Amino acid sequence: MLPARWFSTIVVLLLATVAVPGVTRAQIAANNTYTIPGVEVDITGADAVKARDQGILEAQRRAAKMLVDKMVAPEDRSKVPPLDDARLQGMVRGVEFARERAAGNHYQATLNVVFAAAPVKAWLGEAGIGIVETVARGALVVPLWKDKIGVEPLDDRNPWRDAWEGLDTTASVVPLTVVRGDQLDQNVLSVEEAYVGDVSALSRLNERYHAPTIIVAIVEGDKTSGPLTVSGIRYDTQTGARTQIPKTTVDNVQGLPDAVRKMHAALEDQWRSIAVVRPDSQATLNVSVPIRALSDWVQVRQRLGTVPAVKNIAVRTLEADHADLRLDYYGTPEQLQQTLAQVGLQLDRDGDQWRLTVR
Repeated sequence: MLPARWFSTIVVLLLATVAVPGVTRAQIAANNTYTIPGVEVDITGADAVKARDQGILEAQRRAAKMLVDKMVAPEDRSKVPPLDDARLQGMVRGVEFARERAAGNHYQATLNVVFAAAPVKAWLGEAGIGIVETVARGALVVPLWKDKIGVEPLDDRNPWRDAWEGLDTTASVVPLTVVRGDQLDQNVLSVEEAYVGDVSALSRLNERYHAPTIIVAIVEGDKTSGPLTVSGIRYDTQTGARTQIPKTTVDNVQGLPDAVRKMHAALEDQWRSIAVVRPDSQATLNVSVPIRALSDWVQVRQRLGTVPAVKNIAVRTLEADHADLRLDYYGTPEQLQQTLAQVGLQLDRDGDQWRLTVR
């Protein structure tokens, strides 16, 4: 059995992950799945007070729509029940003012709107809609441009990189980071290796970024004319799988931002297919967690607590070298594997037993 000191430490750490009443507004806005950041409003009212009130209400309405776009698959959005202002007010947990400016009866602001999970789920649950409650770990994008001379450097400033850097994914279920392309990146990954999707080189690059997914996004053609061919390679750093992103064509550089949005939308759709929670599909799985150090157990327990598809976690046994858990979850074992991988947990079958480890 574990030493008494281990047990006391585990109890303290687990309690710390259950409730953190001292979290600041800024921390909530950064980490809460039910937060919609950066909602902009520009309102003119009868007077300054009414303009501000109308602006805040309008921001909440827009945030509710953005929350639906974030959590609900496109094919289910037509099923979303109507939402009046009274019910909306009951769903809003708080508003953070990132920026506001008032002049006379004119009000401009950028707000972060935080929703309460329970009333949102009750609202969407009325239509039996499956929802995505987990945000994927950020994907890394490597934008490349190939012209008649060859593939341009990783740090090249071009309309393709600008389009990716201009894409706002802060309220997305799949946030993105664009590769820096600095000398450290170039030391481990050449543009030729990136272009062909060299798995070894991409793995070396990921030692710096620690992303579960790398997207090598490629444009081929002349910047000053068209058409341009857009394609890419998706590399799963956790499984080693490498898949092609189908080619599309745009007329010229003006079409690149739309191509970026479509490529990102495909990533979101893929994540929704994995992370959607449908309460009508429930199952139970017994898993074993190897413990080499206290941190192993703490990380597994904390990360499991962030996965809405896991309904309940019961500790069956807790020994010095392993823990046996019973997981009540939504979906199939394969879906659970994919979802857990997004929070850095690996679920594998070892003979007749399931094994859960930190990646």
